[in-house]
Amino acid sequence: MLLNRGLDIDQLYRLYYRPMCLYAAHTLGDSGDVEDVVQDAFAALWDRMSNGDMPSKPEAYLATSVRNACIDRLRAGAAHPEAELTYLLEESIPDDDGVLEQSFSEARMWDAIDRLPEGRRRMLLMHVRDGLKCPEIAKRLGVSEGTVRNQIYRALKTLRRNY
Repeated sequence: MLLNRGLDIDQLYRLYYRPMCLYAAHTLGDSGDVEDVVQDAFAALWDRMSNGDMPSKPEAYLATSVRNACIDRLRAGAAHPEAELTYLLEESIPDDDGVLEQSFSEARMWDAIDRLPEGRRRMLLMHVRDGLKCPEIAKRLGVSEGTVRNQIYRALKTLRRNY
């Protein structure tokens, strides 16, 4: 994690929005609540900053806010509050530090992917995320298989170098 004193809310948002969304997603899964939880955490931070109360570690403040909001969402969704809540909290929220560090690492990877040229990024995601083979990607995009292989190779080479 980074320590960022003296940053404004826009800078904090650019630095921490994606990692906090990934952090929430590790806890909530594919729930549509992920962005709401993170937006609420940033709104609370903004309120605090507006009152002149800047946390010494804004990333820790955000992580704690997101974690607590995730727990609240899990509690609210538990069908049998006692048994299910215990299961959800034990199974869904692993070691906080590990999950948070993993979220920051994933965010750096996605930032590197976002910086790839559009066609290269598209082919890489079709291959890795969507599980498509090179011939199928080539057919869908109307390019040669060699072009697809070359672009995926270049994308992976760039990611290894920058990530």
